[in-house]
Amino acid sequence: MTTDTLMHELQTLFATQEGEIAWEAELRQSFHEGDLENVRKYLAMSLEALDTPLAQQCLSTNVRSIEFNGWDELTEAVEIHEGEPITGVTIAIANDPDTAFGKGEEHRPYMLLGIYGDEPYAFSKASAAQMIAEAGAEEGPAWAGYDEDIEVFLECEGLDALNTALVFHKERHFFRDEAPDHAPRRYVEYVLACWWRALLFHEAVQHTSRSRPLPGGIPVLAGMVDMRPEVMMVHGIEWRATLGSAAEALAGAEMPEMLPSSVITRKEVVEDKPPTGLDLRRRVAESEPEEEAAPQKKSLMGRLFGKD
Repeated sequence: MTTDTLMHELQTLFATQEGEIAWEAELRQSFHEGDLENVRKYLAMSLEALDTPLAQQCLSTNVRSIEFNGWDELTEAVEIHEGEPITGVTIAIANDPDTAFGKGEEHRPYMLLGIYGDEPYAFSKASAAQMIAEAGAEEGPAWAGYDEDIEVFLECEGLDALNTALVFHKERHFFRDEAPDHAPRRYVEYVLACWWRALLFHEAVQHTSRSRPLPGGIPVLAGMVDMRPEVMMVHGIEWRATLGSAAEALAGAEMPEMLPSSVITRKEVVEDKPPTGLDLRRRVAESEPEEEAAPQKKSLMGRLFGKD
């Protein structure tokens, strides 16, 4: 039997919108919890089972090739900022809405950047779970519109080829009007590749924030704007207790107005998973591809950057 005739298990699960939503919800939760290692294992198994050219392109894209130009400039800008201490940063990748009209060339996602102090939202005291919950507030996050006027620009390198393949993918939508018993294989391919792009982006942010943390251990809330999936994750917060303490000691001796206060990192509150019957970690341990799910909130990250 050829690969083309094999039914991928997600084709059956995605036959209903509820199945796809449930699959995404668990996968999204794993991102929120920072469990990128198991997310990678699961998605890699699913892509290997799919075995299409795009799946192979995903698996061959090296996360180490993804870099953020301007990160060092961001670090320097935070260090020399003379206003209230910077305590939170938000970043996101997005596609130009006119991208679809520029066929024949690779399309690099552009980056959005927000730099914030503790007014009106206390980033310095918030846990990762609290930041993610605030970002998803129906009326928008408390920090929206309060970003500092600091001229720094970030650019994401390394996702161009995969991003272009997704922009021009021929089956980005699946209509279930006639109650099909399975989803098209190419639609499953598209969904998995979108989540792989998100994984690569978050792995790159995670690596950068760990190897070159922002001053004082400032947390970085990262996500995507108008780009499937709009999944968020907080990076670098693990540095806050140690680097924040060092910053406070230095501030007391030299420049108290420029560095954030030391804070205690609170234990992240993990939301209960929906009773989908799908368990990512168990399925990874058994080496069986599994499905997770997430209902997608419209322009969730877009509200962070005023792009809704």
